[in-house]
Amino acid sequence: MPTSSNERILVCVNYGHHGSKLIKRGASLAAQLNAPLSILVFDSLPEEEYKHDKKIDMSIFKELADEYGADLSVEKSHAYNITNVISNFAKEKQATQIVIGQIAENLWTALLGGSIIDTLLEKAPFADLHVVPKERADETDNWNFERGVSAYLVEQTDGTYELRFDDSKGFTYEGVFFKERQTDFNSGIFSFTKDGHIFEVRVDDGTVRQLVDIDET
Repeated sequence: MPTSSNERILVCVNYGHHGSKLIKRGASLAAQLNAPLSILVFDSLPEEEYKHDKKIDMSIFKELADEYGADLSVEKSHAYNITNVISNFAKEKQATQIVIGQIAENLWTALLGGSIIDTLLEKAPFADLHVVPKERADETDNWNFERGVSAYLVEQTDGTYELRFDDSKGFTYEGVFFKERQTDFNSGIFSFTKDGHIFEVRVDDGTVRQLVDIDET
């Protein structure tokens, strides 16, 4: 289906659970306006410290970009340069609508010591700016997990899977484990690739009881 020549949507996200929610909101806007969608991932996080989180998030972002027919770009830069990166990218894409999340906007504003909204409106007067409230970008979910670490699932005789951090004895699935905060147990989410798609399954005290994606439960 041809897209509108008048509207072009740009969604700006950083890494994290909220990014995929925000992309879906931007895709909904693009569908309503019959407009092309571009996704900009602003990367200012240390590579080694966040490599597992980035790996999972980018896999999810790429799946969403394919699903919505969007182009996906990553710009590595420092937080203080966020407004220049967004405005220059918006100009390059000829964006008429720029979408950012309230969570990211609050974070960037705190880092810069001033409102990025005012700066963006000044640097990108050619586009409307949308700040999606947390409640709409995130629905009812809260991302209450620690940074991801490499982990493995080993299938047991009863059909469950044991979470391990040492693959020396072999494993069924390799992925990234995100541990819930404020718990002494290995409970949280295990993310891995299966049949070319990213799956996230629930881990309770080191055990995955069923290999069902949490989006389907």
